[in-house]
Amino acid sequence: MADHALKGDIMRLHVPALAAVTVAVLVAGGVAASAGGASKSKNTRLTVQVKTKTVTLVDTGPAGASPGDMALEDDTVTRQGQPFGTAQFTCIAHSGNLLNGNAECTGTLYLPNGQIETQGGVTSTNGFIKGAGAVPGGTRRYHGVRGSYTFHTTSPTTRVLQFKLIG
Repeated sequence: MADHALKGDIMRLHVPALAAVTVAVLVAGGVAASAGGASKSKNTRLTVQVKTKTVTLVDTGPAGASPGDMALEDDTVTRQGQPFGTAQFTCIAHSGNLLNGNAECTGTLYLPNGQIETQGGVTSTNGFIKGAGAVPGGTRRYHGVRGSYTFHTTSPTTRVLQFKLIG
């Protein structure tokens, strides 16, 4: 790992570009995301904010920013300005690099009543990201949830995720 080669990139890099979160799927604390005996699935729209706490860069290819580099991110999650959980995302640059290019990300949101899994694509331009992805499932209260989400950065360390969930 060439940490010294990435220092310049890190200084220029806006933290949200390192993860897309994926960014990320969330279900409101009071929303039942699983069908749980109901005969019909329930559609739920949810908006949350993800704020980056830490990012670890892994330089996997040639020294410096390049396709194949990874970002490992730990985040806090809020809903309507209130703490709502934590999240972790892993993103891999596919074209360009994590600052300017395209990446694939997977993530897990850790909520009071279970976890939600995400996977999606990210486009980063000068460190500001946007993208969309799928919600393939969850655990406990969110068992059986599925759906989609979109996201975009609102500040260098924060992004908004909008979910359409079925469960």
